[in-house]
Amino acid sequence: MRSLLCALVTASPFTEDSHRSAFEDFKKAFSKAYETAEEEAHRFLVFKENRVYVRMFNEQHADLQLGINEFADLSNDEFKATYLSGYKPKTEEQWKGLAYLGTHEYSGATLPDSIDWSSKGAVTPIKNQGQCGSCWSFSATGSLEGAWEIATGKLVSISEQQLVDCSKAEGNQGCQGGLMDDAFKYMEQNGMCTEESYSYEAKNGECKASSCTVGIPKGSVTGFKDVSKDDENAMMEAVAKGPVSVAIEADKSVFQLYKSGVLDSAGCGTQLDHGVLVVGYGELEGKKYWKVKNSWGESWGLEGFVLLARGEGSSGECGVLSQPSYPVVSGSPGPSPPSPTPPSPSPSPPAPSSGHYEKPPCASDETDAQIQGVDGEVCAPKCDASGSCPTDKPTGTLAKPTCALQDQSGDKYCALLCIADFMCPSGAKCGKPSGITGICVYPSSNGDKPVDMTFEWHLGNELHI
Repeated sequence: MRSLLCALVTASPFTEDSHRSAFEDFKKAFSKAYETAEEEAHRFLVFKENRVYVRMFNEQHADLQLGINEFADLSNDEFKATYLSGYKPKTEEQWKGLAYLGTHEYSGATLPDSIDWSSKGAVTPIKNQGQCGSCWSFSATGSLEGAWEIATGKLVSISEQQLVDCSKAEGNQGCQGGLMDDAFKYMEQNGMCTEESYSYEAKNGECKASSCTVGIPKGSVTGFKDVSKDDENAMMEAVAKGPVSVAIEADKSVFQLYKSGVLDSAGCGTQLDHGVLVVGYGELEGKKYWKVKNSWGESWGLEGFVLLARGEGSSGECGVLSQPSYPVVSGSPGPSPPSPTPPSPSPSPPAPSSGHYEKPPCASDETDAQIQGVDGEVCAPKCDASGSCPTDKPTGTLAKPTCALQDQSGDKYCALLCIADFMCPSGAKCGKPSGITGICVYPSSNGDKPVDMTFEWHLGNELHI
């Protein structure tokens, strides 16, 4: 049965009761517990300030939105001290003395308009560094995971904890900070353990690499390259070949509470303090961006990703062009590691399965629906009594399952909320009747299915704060 659905709207008034209710929801969502009543009272005050800031910012920026995330009970100074102490920028002497394979300079070749390695199966799921200054290790493993998959066809999640514990001789300092190039130097001389066999602990420890399962053998990393500084074309060319490690400035409130959209000049400066991974680039509603994988978990940003404006000054938005680098790996596949992370699915739409949000025909507990003002259809399961939705979305999907649709009878349905096509399952697009938020829809089938009911898209505030 195909139905036509409309979008739900929720908004929160500025009252003390609404702040308290939102704070209780926040504590539950992120399993927050405070040691004393005084500490909880302080966190509540900080949360209120951040919540008001989010609302006021969003009212002034249509295309860039902030949200309540795991860091909403931290002041900006507390956030910086806790999460942005891990990247140690290169000095001029370090630039001169590092043994590397040279600098990637723009060749003059025609560059693709867009690239997204996360949809091509070369990016592992979002990870979380926790309260440890190890961002550099997550950036380094991400670029090696991508380079290895592109060279061999095998996507292997490798151990950040190994770098935290074992790469001190190369100059890294575990949770007290490090440098991606120094991590690459370690990778040249050592096999890299699988994430499963050497799991992340978010703290310094003794090196246990001798007892792990090797996922990328010693000798696979033949060196690393830096990318020409402040050169957007060189960066685009490097990213077109694979994910690239970069350093950015991430210490501003707009980055701390980022939710969606292209973060532009309203966002950050060029004082590098955080290591991340550029996994692609493209354009969203006329705004060019770099797609960046962060290491703060899926609850931050676009389910762990951020879009940084492309074409913003010589050093790029947040300094993204200042210190890019990537490892070089042998093209010969090494031994197959146990239980590798499976690659992204084939571009062909998957057959119906026990999961949700697939291409119609829909599962027995879903409604085959159309949305007014959107060309396409969607398999929409009903929301449960608490407004929750099934989370078993198609592999590689960034869009968030949300109780966002409603029919004329008042029944509520789930769909994948998106702001861009790359967030949707393979074969789907982000359909938007208006505004920046849409629903992932598949092309309409050729079957003559009746539209049993008619509904309207209800416009309004689409951001939950």
